Amino acid sequence: MKKILVTENQLQKIKKFIKEERLRGYVFDWDDNILRMPTEIFLKDNKGNVVGMSTEEFANYRSDIGKKPFVYKGKTIVNFDTEPFRDFRDDKKFLIDVRTAIENKKFAPSYKKFIEALTYGNPFAINTARGHSPEALKKGVKIFIETVLSDDQKEAMINSIKKELPKGLTKGLNNNQLVDLYIDESGEFYPVSSEEFGKRFGVDISGSGANPEHSKQIAIEHFVKKMIDGFKNHIVSGKYKKISLGFSDDDIKNVKAVVKFIEEELKKIYPEVQFVVYDTSDGDKKKMVIQKS
Repeated sequence: MKKILVTENQLQKIKKFIKEERLRGYVFDWDDNILRMPTEIFLKDNKGNVVGMSTEEFANYRSDIGKKPFVYKGKTIVNFDTEPFRDFRDDKKFLIDVRTAIENKKFAPSYKKFIEALTYGNPFAINTARGHSPEALKKGVKIFIETVLSDDQKEAMINSIKKELPKGLTKGLNNNQLVDLYIDESGEFYPVSSEEFGKRFGVDISGSGANPEHSKQIAIEHFVKKMIDGFKNHIVSGKYKKISLGFSDDDIKNVKAVVKFIEEELKKIYPEVQFVVYDTSDGDKKKMVIQKS
């Protein structure tokens, strides 16, 4: 059989076409998934001392805290400190830590996928156990765009925004205004331990910082519905022949809970959607594709 040679330029056009025919949305956990943040959870040892724990290590220990003593950094941890997640509700602290993580190049496994989503102007959501205001998360994303994306990526992002969003919204806006519009129109922000999230979805947020699985599922279902409703005309017209939703998280308990939720509920509600789950708990991306039966 004769081989058909494809030039690099043709290959890029083919890849672009493939991306354009599929509506892609992404739901990203933030800590240790996009950035390895320096923010700590505060615990108490058996001598009454306060001990800070990173979010990455907390994902491994959270089931044991307050249930059985364990040794961490030479200290015997017995419980949470008073207000253990205090820095996870401080908006100013969040923005400082975002800049610190970026300056120190503390990028986590899904940061390249996040850049890809932004570059193509895809709908996206930040789904985090943090308790900051949604506005703080928006500012964090804006910092990421300004300081991490290259000039070429920013240019591609602006072109994608102009293409994907209605011209009536984008006409006459400068680049900064286009980015703000994209974040507002195509972005969703779910800090599941925040008062805003509790009021918005009518859920108890008192334990969400330590056990966010259920609230994260609520956020995912809301985002899928918003994405499909928002692009319904394009789906009906045939512009998007396929729909996919990607979810990535570094906490294996969240990953397992989301996979179960997709298989048992979301696939039945949205059989037309291909769900892709990225498990980043081992510091790398493990991809799982969940399609309709």
